[in-house]
Amino acid sequence: MTGFYLTGSINVPDVDAAFDLVGTHLQPGVRRIPDGEPGHRANWVLTQADHFLANPTLDVVDGRAQVRPGTPAAFRPVDYHTTAADSYRSFLRARDAGRLAAESRFLVSIPTPFNAVNSFVTFDSQVEVAAAYEDALAESIAALHDVIPASDLAVQWDLPTELATIEGWFPNPYAGQEAIFTATARVADWVDEAAELTFHLCYGDSKFGASPFMGDPPDAAAAARGGRHILPRDASAIVTLANGLSRHVTRRIDAIHAATVASWTRRAHWQPLGDLALEDTTEFYLGLVHAEDGADGATRRARIAAEFLPHFGYGTECGLGRHSVAQLSAVVRAWQDLRDSELATVTA
Repeated sequence: MTGFYLTGSINVPDVDAAFDLVGTHLQPGVRRIPDGEPGHRANWVLTQADHFLANPTLDVVDGRAQVRPGTPAAFRPVDYHTTAADSYRSFLRARDAGRLAAESRFLVSIPTPFNAVNSFVTFDSQVEVAAAYEDALAESIAALHDVIPASDLAVQWDLPTELATIEGWFPNPYAGQEAIFTATARVADWVDEAAELTFHLCYGDSKFGASPFMGDPPDAAAAARGGRHILPRDASAIVTLANGLSRHVTRRIDAIHAATVASWTRRAHWQPLGDLALEDTTEFYLGLVHAEDGADGATRRARIAAEFLPHFGYGTECGLGRHSVAQLSAVVRAWQDLRDSELATVTA
């Protein structure tokens, strides 16, 4: 059966509610289960602000950190693992009680160092500061493996800055695109072979205007309307990034999720997918499901995409935490319709 990929956040009040929503409404079809990232974690990489802006080894100028001359950048411990361990215990209770399917695996999503420095560090200092932050983040990933068995763990690296840089929306602090792939491969290789490794190729969510990956509004009318102000032209950047990862990551890539936009309705939008060169062991998911047009819209887009990529699963463009309650309900209903339609076709 075609699967549905969850990227991390879910608009629910707490971890148990996230597991209940997945187990009751989205399974079967969802195997990697995030904890919904409730509370302050809904702010994504902004949870890391103090590591940069209150760092005694860095200077802060106009709200952004930069290298202090003569002082090596260093970081206090980065901690993604403690919260993950707490959520994993709730995950185990839910799975043991049958609220989640027996094959469920716990997903932890983490922004790469490039995403962190893009958010908090001046351009000229980003590469040096990212290297120092990488050392601290590596210790948290090692601790994550200590508290969650690899056989139950999936680690997702969030790549919106990487994708936006390949699109040309951001200047590249690295020496070309290959250096971006190399930096991403380093953190990917921290993930134990017995765990699963996934990537979220993200543009932010087109329903909102606050994402740094959407560009500044061109005029007052666009600002009032909200939503993304720069739209990706087609799937070219997705393919470039996915193939770059496939070239550089030395361990198995279990899944790649790629955001797409509802306005991709022509063959030319999807044609670049024909150039994907992934290993047979890598699952590929397209963010085809949008609340505004549900299963019908996802099906229309899927039919076009399938002309160039015969096998893929479904997802949304970004996390379900970026949806209102009504939009979340619409996405849940859309996936159920897609899943039921597929089952009906298989059993007919």
